[in-house]
Amino acid sequence: MRDTTETERLCSGCGMCCDGVLFHTVELQTGDQPRKLSALGLKIRKQKGVEFFLQPCSAHREVSGKCSCLIYEDRPARCRAFDCRQLRGVLSGEVTEEVALEKIRAAREKVSQVTVIMGQIAETNPNRSLTHRVANALTLPKGADQTPLHDELKIAMEDLEALLVKDFRV
Repeated sequence: MRDTTETERLCSGCGMCCDGVLFHTVELQTGDQPRKLSALGLKIRKQKGVEFFLQPCSAHREVSGKCSCLIYEDRPARCRAFDCRQLRGVLSGEVTEEVALEKIRAAREKVSQVTVIMGQIAETNPNRSLTHRVANALTLPKGADQTPLHDELKIAMEDLEALLVKDFRV
């Protein structure tokens, strides 16, 4: 049985599966109710017969470093089923909660570093995933030259992506 206290502590201190850091879209599954989810505030899109919503999720909130979901009880199936590597490790006893919280802190620091560098290069749409925002910041206008900040952003994002693959994505 899942320890909701551990889950709550880890997830409320992370939120990367909802805020556009880990994913750029969430595909709806059989049993999800697109109309109900739309009524709850998710902006459902459909492309080639597949329904999805973009990240960051419009139901995700972060206040004073604590994350929450405005539609938690009614969240889509994919959201209900997802457990990152850190959560899986803690729930299985393979990783201590302290180690998982440290990895979350390290990842959030890298996200902050990417965000700061990106902000020095270009204004990006905060309603898009981090990957899309970085790609937009790295796209140079015709005739523009790449700056050392572009190189710094590319390296910082590659570093973050490697950490996400190793310690969070499943």
